[in-house]
Amino acid sequence: MAGTLAATMGTGVSYAASGASLGVPASAVSEDGRFFTPGPNTVVKRNAAPADASTLSAEAVSPVTPGPAGTTDFYTIKNAHWIAQSCGTELIQQTSGQGKTTLVLSVDKSVAATVSKEINVDLKYISAGMGWSVTSTYAVKNETRYEVPAGKWGTVQAFPLYDVFEGDAYSGVGGLPTGKRVWAYKPVGVCFNQWTS
Repeated sequence: MAGTLAATMGTGVSYAASGASLGVPASAVSEDGRFFTPGPNTVVKRNAAPADASTLSAEAVSPVTPGPAGTTDFYTIKNAHWIAQSCGTELIQQTSGQGKTTLVLSVDKSVAATVSKEINVDLKYISAGMGWSVTSTYAVKNETRYEVPAGKWGTVQAFPLYDVFEGDAYSGVGGLPTGKRVWAYKPVGVCFNQWTS
């Protein structure tokens, strides 16, 4: 239930969240609180079967013109590659009910891409380096069905699923490596947390 600080799952373990109950252990939530690692109560569903998760999207990105010759006060991104998938902590939809019942949660939402960076890189350069727009929103669409036994209370929550890409930041026209990295998170599906209590 949104606004609660903790929820007790059917296993008797206490689970923490900020703003909304995530249905995952607090230890599974990233330090910045933006992502969580899927647990045994999480069903991860991509929008569609990935052709090859290790390759970047072929989505067209407008070409980016580098700064004037000799300038070094901008950065470009090179060596971008897919590294993982992760669930976001932003609750996008929820349903619950008393068993015996089947909870059905259908999700069709637009979710914004997001970025983390170790250095101040303009988003247009991150988009160019990643090969897809990090300032766009993307559809996340899927459905889950969860059987709730008689006498139990069931909950299903939906969170965005992201493909995580990493790239190296290079400075100026000469492209000198900075040793700093950026990460871009592209919405590609839904993480469903579902449990009984």
